[in-house]
Amino acid sequence: MISAPIQIRFNDMDPMRRVNNASYSSYLEIARLRFCKQYLQIENLEDIPFVLARVEMDLIASVVPGDEIEARIWVSKIGNTSWEFAYSIWNESKKIEHVRAKTTQVYFDYREGAKRTIPSDFRKILEAEMES
Repeated sequence: MISAPIQIRFNDMDPMRRVNNASYSSYLEIARLRFCKQYLQIENLEDIPFVLARVEMDLIASVVPGDEIEARIWVSKIGNTSWEFAYSIWNESKKIEHVRAKTTQVYFDYREGAKRTIPSDFRKILEAEMES
């Protein structure tokens, strides 16, 4: 599991003084970027080896100003051309989960504009981050 601290920004908030539900998707993106930074060498945008195909999210408890949260990410499923990341937006000090989510990524060659089978070297990376 990889963890990324999340800084709650003023524009993440809604009029009810809690993080707006749309902001959680950007928190998941921060976790995916942390995964990329840890495992991939990306020099150009075309080096990113996947496209996001699906987002599924359950909002469990509101995040409010002053909460210290982190986005946790791990691999939950691997197929031939796609895999799932699972996520938890976690508050360690309160010991609560705010959001549980999952995304589906498709292995994609941006230079050729086509999906591809997950290569064995990348599959090994995904397997290393598979939940146990």
